[in-house]
Order: sequence, then structure tokens, then C-alpha cells
Amino acid sequence: MTTRDKAKQVIAEIVRQSTAERMRGKTKLFKAFYFAHLYYAKANVDYLTDWPIVRMPNGPGIDKFQPLLNELIHEGILKVSDELEGPYPIRVFVFQASDWEPLPEEDLAAIREAVIFVQNRSGGNLSDLTHDSSRSWLAARDGEELSIYLDLLTDQEYEDSKRRHDELEACY
Repeated sequence: MTTRDKAKQVIAEIVRQSTAERMRGKTKLFKAFYFAHLYYAKANVDYLTDWPIVRMPNGPGIDKFQPLLNELIHEGILKVSDELEGPYPIRVFVFQASDWEPLPEEDLAAIREAVIFVQNRSGGNLSDLTHDSSRSWLAARDGEELSIYLDLLTDQEYEDSKRRHDELEACY
């Protein structure tokens, strides 16, 4: 499976596992993708996908999302519409594949955990959380790929890692 295909499967699975197979808001979808990668890394010695997660103004986001979404729509896996949230339009992603091959259980478990984490939070709340807590987001500029696995380190682990890095650099 290609990196692109795996990223599309994870996006579709996030929507499939959401309440009534609907994800309201692109920000929530992006954060679920990001958190699924973190939950997966905590439970496994591997990556959920190799697809880049980049710094966006509202927090970590899926790189080159629109082409992936276009393919998912064209393939009949997702449908997208706009609904109102108060007076504001919000994107709604709906899972509609009738023939769906599930991902491995360890992938599903990480995605399930991420969906549960984001489902009762607003996009703004999730953005605030990543703005406050994501070390990789804070260190990057808009559009740059994030080293999201730094976000799993405690402050002490991060400081120790930086110190070792600086010591190695001093040797060269």
C-alpha cells in the first residue's frame, strides 16, 4: 500500500468511526489525524502513516489534504457538504463506502482513541490545545512539516534529548 493510499484510508476511517459516520469540521478531522498518529506511536514501534503533518495556523494539519479528499470523493468513499453551525458554514465529511476493507486492529485502535478524544471538543478547543501543548507546532513555521513525535516526550526527555544533540554537534 502506498503512503498516499494509507493516508486516505486513515482519513476515511476517522470519518467512519465518527458519530453517525460524519465528521463536522476540517479542523476536527485534521486533529483526529494528528492524534491518531500519536496514539499509534505510543502503542506501537512504528508509524501509523508516513504522510506529512504540517504546521497550519489552527494547529497540525494534513499536508496536501485537498487532493486526498478529491480522490476519496471521486472513489465514492467520502461525501462532503456544508452545513450551518449557527450562522457559519462548516464542512461535513460523510463516510459512504459500501465496500470497505478495514485497517489492521492496531490502526483501528489508535484511530478510535483519536476520534473519541476529538468528538466532544470544538475545533477551536482542539486548536487551543495543540497551540499550548504541541512542541513541534510551536517550533515550526506555517507550511513546515512537523516532527510530531517530539510531542510525546516529557519536558525532561525533551531537554535530555536536546542536550545530547548539542553535545554531538559540538563534536563536529
